[in-house]
Amino acid sequence: MLFFLLRYYYRIKPQISGFIFKLLFSHKKLKIGKNFQCDTFPKVLLDKTASIEIGNNVIFRRNVELRAHGTSKVNIGDNCRIDRGVRILGANKAQIVFEEGVRMGLYTVLNGGDSIRIGKKSLVSGYVYLQTSMHNYEGNSSIQKQGYTHAPIDLGNDIWLGTHVVIFPGTTLGDKSIVGSSSVVNQSFDQNSIVAGIPAKLIKKRS
Repeated sequence: MLFFLLRYYYRIKPQISGFIFKLLFSHKKLKIGKNFQCDTFPKVLLDKTASIEIGNNVIFRRNVELRAHGTSKVNIGDNCRIDRGVRILGANKAQIVFEEGVRMGLYTVLNGGDSIRIGKKSLVSGYVYLQTSMHNYEGNSSIQKQGYTHAPIDLGNDIWLGTHVVIFPGTTLGDKSIVGSSSVVNQSFDQNSIVAGIPAKLIKKRS
């Protein structure tokens, strides 16, 4: 009997945790939709001038981190699932947007010094890195003192990024594109592109 009770508890624990998190922490700058679930409370760092919005039927696994600094906005759409250890950072004036039905694999990082959009029903595998900023390196001063150059990342609908993919600033991927595992994408590709390599190159078109 105890076994079945524990099994039932662990099955509904994400629903309970999500309800409690919403009850305790939801406010004008942190909006949480219906049926939010989380294995553990996400870590949230939110400036007074920034905002985070989580849609309906969103699921977070363990140790998800959300950070919104400056006047940035993080918007996670309906029916998204975020695996454990994912870190989502918005800074400056960036808008970080997950459209409906995005699935994101474990320990993926979104470094949003500029805006990032991930289109509907896209699949982002584990250990992916989306990087919208690069250190400046000209001149004699140290790297840490030279600041950054920023550019947005725009990923279309029905995208699939394989494990360990890196996406560079200023990159656009058209709808239905696929990026092979361990690829580094430093240029934009049209819809239906299948790309792979370091740097990524067009392999063929998705039918």
